[in-house]
Order: sequence, then C-alpha cells, then structure tokens
Amino acid sequence: MRRIEATVGRQSLETMNRNQELLFQAAQVLKTTPGELAGRAEQQMQEMKQLRSALEKFKASLGEATQFLMAAKELGGLKVLTANRSGLDANEMRRMGDFLRDKEPGVVGVLASINGEKVSLLAVCGKEAVAKGIKAGDIIKAIAPIVGGRGGGKPDSAMGGGTELLKIDDALAAVDDFVAGKLGL
Repeated sequence: MRRIEATVGRQSLETMNRNQELLFQAAQVLKTTPGELAGRAEQQMQEMKQLRSALEKFKASLGEATQFLMAAKELGGLKVLTANRSGLDANEMRRMGDFLRDKEPGVVGVLASINGEKVSLLAVCGKEAVAKGIKAGDIIKAIAPIVGGRGGGKPDSAMGGGTELLKIDDALAAVDDFVAGKLGL
C-alpha cells in the first residue's frame, strides 16, 4: 500500500513540476512573471482584438479606395477622382491616399472629410501626374481657400483644411478645372 502511495505521490510531484515549468515558460514568452501571467495574457488578448479591429477598418478603407479608382474620371490620360467621406481622421485619409497614389501612377485624387466643425482635405498625385505638372501641393493651395482654409505639401501628397463645411462640393468640383487648366485642355 505504501508503495502505491509513493508512486502516486511521485507522479503528482512530477505533474506539478511539469506544470510549474510550463507556467514559467509561458511567463517568459509573455515577458512577465508567473504571478502576473493572467493579467498579461488578458492585456495581450485586448491588444489582439484592437489590432483585428484596426485591420478590418484598414481593409474596408482599401476596398473603398479601390472603388474610388474604378469610378475615376479620365482627363488628359490621368485618372481624376474626388470623394467626400465624413469622419475620416488624418491618418485614415493618408493611408487611403497613399494606397491610391501607389496603386495608380496616373492618379490625381482629392479626399475631403468633415470632423466636427472642420474640413480636412488631402490631395495625392501619382508619378505620371507629377511628371505632367500636376502637383498635390498646388491643388491644395488652390482649393483650400474655397473651404475657408489653407494648406500645402509635396508634389505627391498634400493636406489642408478649412471651416466652411458647405463649400466642400465647390472645392472638389474645382479639382477637374485645376487639372484641365494645368494640362491645357
């Protein structure tokens, strides 16, 4: 009987040692102590949820940018597109603009967004558009005053804004005229 108790005790001790070793390994992987393992695991789960949410939002934004490209107007061999999407923050606008510019070398794109009482504008120009003399900074300098603001930037990407929310459509409509004028059409 004592031999059975000793065997069972030894097996329990081995199981406990193995579990303790696994606990220390898990803590090491999560860069924490065994006592803080549960909290760290919960924190990692929350971060994963946030990353998944951000990834889904990014995928939706790219899908929308692709739709913009398909709906772009052809003007002098360039794809000119304008869009107004309320609620986009500056980072979301830049991501969408960067995607458009990198995906299509002949794109001239202007995105507008309303956040609170302000209008944000982003212009992007692909390599072909810049080579033809169309510059994002010039576009923003031309249309931002329409919405009561200002802005500027580089030839391939520029931002600006204003406060006259009701003038967004006028500013976006001015993009076609600006491009046509630069191309001599």
